[in-house]
Amino acid sequence: SSAAFFPFTRQATIYESQYRNGQWSEPVVASFSGVYSDIDPFLSPDGQRLYFSSIRPVNGVPRGDIDLWMVERSADGWGEAIHLGDAVNSPTADELYPSVDAAGTLYFASGPFFPQAGRHFDIYAATRDGNGFAPRVALGSGVNTQPSATDPNLQAAWDFNPEISVDGKTLVFTSLRPGGYGLGDLYVSHRVGGEWTPAQNLGPTVNTAADEYHPTLSRNRNELYFVRRGGERGWQGDFYRIGTDALGIK
Repeated sequence: SSAAFFPFTRQATIYESQYRNGQWSEPVVASFSGVYSDIDPFLSPDGQRLYFSSIRPVNGVPRGDIDLWMVERSADGWGEAIHLGDAVNSPTADELYPSVDAAGTLYFASGPFFPQAGRHFDIYAATRDGNGFAPRVALGSGVNTQPSATDPNLQAAWDFNPEISVDGKTLVFTSLRPGGYGLGDLYVSHRVGGEWTPAQNLGPTVNTAADEYHPTLSRNRNELYFVRRGGERGWQGDFYRIGTDALGIK
């Protein structure tokens, strides 16, 4: 939760709500949040780990950029926040939007705090390596675009908001690349033979002249949830959902 649009405020808190007797409980601040700026929670498929982004000190040293963290579930609730280390986090860029498949492979985006020449957001993956992660690897050209020296739009090669399916074979993400329907559009790519297929725009059923972002797949892959911001609502974002059978991403 953020009082305003997070990229501008850099302030957010993670809340938790319980689904009981057919309704959601009043949200409360998660046990690991509320002191520092935390955002983008993602629960692992087995429900035992929660990944998130945070601007909090690392080993007691304040950080100005956003890094990826994790908390593990125990019988008493969530444990202490664990920094995911240098194999995942860069020293100056923002790491955001964690998403994890059943094998424990972590997908996320990394890029600059604000649009600037020569820097952009790309989507990365890091596989599990013991109790940590192997060094991150940028996904291929099927997913990530490269900036053009002649394109005046510094965000034209921004690819972010990765949402991986539980089986690790389908990736839905947001891109600001040229040729879409609006500011941000949702795209899908499939992993075939270890490679990611060229991303396909999800089309006008989902994407509009407004800004579509933050895709979330239901665990059974039957529904896609996302945010739309713009149009009549201005900067206000609203949640939408659609069946994946209409989008060809089943």
